[in-house]
Amino acid sequence: MLIFNSIENIPKDDNGYSVAIGNFDGMHLGHQSVIDIARKTRGKSSVGVVTFEPHPRQYFQKNHSIFRLMKSETRKRFLESFKVDALFELPFDYSLANLSPKDFVETVLLEKLNVRNIVVGPDFRFGKNREGSVNLLKSYQEKKKLGLHIANPFMIEGKVVSSSELRKKLAEGSVIEVTRMLSRYYEIDGIVEKGFQRGRKLGFPTINIGLKNTIVPKHGVYAVLIKILSNNKQRTLKGAASIGSRPTYGDYEPNIEVFIFDFDENIYGAYVSISLVKFIRPELKFNSEVELISQMKEDCRIIKDYLDND
Repeated sequence: MLIFNSIENIPKDDNGYSVAIGNFDGMHLGHQSVIDIARKTRGKSSVGVVTFEPHPRQYFQKNHSIFRLMKSETRKRFLESFKVDALFELPFDYSLANLSPKDFVETVLLEKLNVRNIVVGPDFRFGKNREGSVNLLKSYQEKKKLGLHIANPFMIEGKVVSSSELRKKLAEGSVIEVTRMLSRYYEIDGIVEKGFQRGRKLGFPTINIGLKNTIVPKHGVYAVLIKILSNNKQRTLKGAASIGSRPTYGDYEPNIEVFIFDFDENIYGAYVSISLVKFIRPELKFNSEVELISQMKEDCRIIKDYLDND
């Protein structure tokens, strides 16, 4: 997959691009459907995705609480797995935010990116003050300058699959519903950091990942699958994860700690992916480490049984 972080100096493709446009935060079934339509209506064009970094909401609401479902790096990894030919990750800055809808279409899409076909959702808005809509895109379609396809919302049991619904379900700990909306497990990825070594002292050595730039799911214990992405072995491991701020020890910064079953390798600095399979219980504060150890043993028993029979 070719990756472009600017609209300048993009090599001309004689057949142009059939692009899906949006934020693609979470890469849920709705996003996947839009990309699939871009592929099916491509003709001879290459398939591209046009998205923005940072997320426009981050740009306009800098003090807003963290809401992103995935990092830019994670989104790239998933787009590559969908066999997208090119990713245009446009820097969302003052210049782009203040570009008129007409200039966005004519300068960015038609001239710079050589777009021949566009797929968007019915509520797609773009340009300064979000003044552009599918009606403007239709005018270019009528002039035969652009192919246009409006993707219907993706529904599951009468409910629209959306990034906002994903955020709501993660806050509730409803990861099984999240899995249905993604057609895969929700993943948290990052670099393994050195923690306080408390788990090792308790007999449950854990790997730790910070949760600074993406949404924090409901605090609690989860059954998880782990992939070490920076390791050529690429095996899937099973484990128990705790997401939260460790109230027993009076900590505050939320993170994810994972006890990997039958594993005792040093992977500090490795890039790993943690898949949330099932929510087990909410975060608790224990009166002693003896109570904590007893509960951890019970959690691991329940999780092993679930993952072995899932």
